[in-house]
Amino acid sequence: MSILLWKGFFSSRNSAALKHFYLLMKDLIQAHKKIIKTVKKQMGFSDYGMYWLAFLEGGLTIWLLDRIFFHWLNF
Repeated sequence: MSILLWKGFFSSRNSAALKHFYLLMKDLIQAHKKIIKTVKKQMGFSDYGMYWLAFLEGGLTIWLLDRIFFHWLNF
């Protein structure tokens, strides 16, 4: 059904490339869901614990980027 929606929005000459892109993204999302489920099970976290882990990971990433760009490279 969703592939039919893609064809309606784009021309027929791009439909093969868009279908390929759609399938790649679908596979990427499925792989990401599988990794999240595996990590959640191995670490014994609940959904709430996974939210906190994502929050802390994001905070650490922002802090690291801040250090790199504004302290070491002096932007």
